[in-house]
Amino acid sequence: MPIKVSALEARIVAILKDWYPITVEELRDELSLRPSELDRALKSLMVKGIIAFEPLSDKTYIRLLVPEIVVESGKKGGSDRRKRPSRPPEDGDSIMYA
Repeated sequence: MPIKVSALEARIVAILKDWYPITVEELRDELSLRPSELDRALKSLMVKGIIAFEPLSDKTYIRLLVPEIVVESGKKGGSDRRKRPSRPPEDGDSIMYA
């Protein structure tokens, strides 16, 4: 069953499939993200039941709970907007074509 996630969450899942064990700090460095951005994405994945945290004495590891997961990445920010078709310049109305 596909699970809908953001593009960042899909990147995190892809990294976790290839790289285990990985700490939160290593993942943050790999993705070059601010701590708040990564924390938000990780909490979302945890709530969805995709990952779990494994805290040890000095590091926290991230474990992928469903390794055979199929992610469906949602698109962001106006990607569903349709662009207006460009109109060719009208003859004689433009300074460029005078």
